[in-house]
Amino acid sequence: MKYTNYDMNAYNLHIINTNKFKTITVEVDFRYSVNAKSITKTNILKDMLLSSSYNYPSEIELVKETENLYDLKLSSSNIRIGNDNVLSFRTRFLNEIYTENKMNEESIKFLLDVIFNPNVKNGKFNDEDLKKSKNKLAKNIHSIKDNKLKYALFNLFSKYPDKPYSYNPYGYIEELDEIDSENLYTYYKDIINNSIIDIFVVGDVDGDKIKNIFKDNFKAYMFHPKRVDILVKELEPAKRIKKYKDIEDANQSQFTMLCSLNGLTDFERKYVLLVYNEMLGGSSNSILFDTVRGKNSYAYYVNSSHKAYDNILFIYAGVEPGNDEAVLKLVRKSLVDISKGKFDDELLEASKKAIISGITTSFDYPVGIINNYLAKVLVNSEDADVRIRNIEKITRDDIISLSKKVKPNAVYVLEGQHEGD
Repeated sequence: MKYTNYDMNAYNLHIINTNKFKTITVEVDFRYSVNAKSITKTNILKDMLLSSSYNYPSEIELVKETENLYDLKLSSSNIRIGNDNVLSFRTRFLNEIYTENKMNEESIKFLLDVIFNPNVKNGKFNDEDLKKSKNKLAKNIHSIKDNKLKYALFNLFSKYPDKPYSYNPYGYIEELDEIDSENLYTYYKDIINNSIIDIFVVGDVDGDKIKNIFKDNFKAYMFHPKRVDILVKELEPAKRIKKYKDIEDANQSQFTMLCSLNGLTDFERKYVLLVYNEMLGGSSNSILFDTVRGKNSYAYYVNSSHKAYDNILFIYAGVEPGNDEAVLKLVRKSLVDISKGKFDDELLEASKKAIISGITTSFDYPVGIINNYLAKVLVNSEDADVRIRNIEKITRDDIISLSKKVKPNAVYVLEGQHEGD
């Protein structure tokens, strides 16, 4: 696997040459500072741009062209990492080695056309396309309540309105009526012209040929937007845990806890936190699983996760209604026990192996490879072999030291209760 970065002045072209796949994957990323007011529009754009374009003004015509390009696939995503938002459009198509000459260029030109030549007339997006995308997004926003765990975590994060993790990742229903085909096109131009653009290509390709394809078919203006620190400002350690509870018609309760991460070093954020989280609640061998579910049977499931660049870790469990206080005591005890070194070396080593396995297997598929190289761009992540060596050298003392920087901040319980109970 060979990595080459081409500085194209207005954007960066990252080519990862590998013969592992018969396909070529291309991803175009737009990076910009996140804000709550942009999320709804971004999610509409994410959907609309893949439904039609100026040259393929209906979904039927666009799909027909993907079939002509040997069943080319299109997809999009919108993720937030700390204070950064990454809006991505990607395609996967058969390498021309297996189809016909010039198909690599034709496929890349098609992706660029979909992104940069949208279905716009007289300075407006197509009204029918917008209506469909709004309806689809409205369903996604409403669906959060259907997944009780997602809904509980959303309610927990919403207690911190000045932090970007409080934003609804889908957007907001009340904003849909304010968005029309004209102001959405204005927002689209802002994203295209004012974002940092990174393009990733993964496949068995000639780097210089790919570079020339983009040089000939993609003209972007030179722009250097002001970068904002990707790290979200830490929460102040809480003197007492804040507690919140809502009642919901459900068979089980959702217990959630948010912990602040205070004063992490770069090494702790990139490496120790991964192993700590795996030990705490990352698998069925974890401390929380053993304590809360295994020994005490208080939970149907219990896990932990983290957002390293939000400076938070969170714990969540599906529990029998009325058991949330007992679960809270066990969770707090588990956090204290780790800080006192009350864990087996076998768990530490197994957790390190699990993280290393995740790094290794992420290179088994194209989007995983892209994500690894995107991390280098976003947070200056090291190469995989360096990351693996750093994971391997994590010690018991590293885990104990980090555990003392994990501070419980708030608990939110979505308590299950049937009507009439």
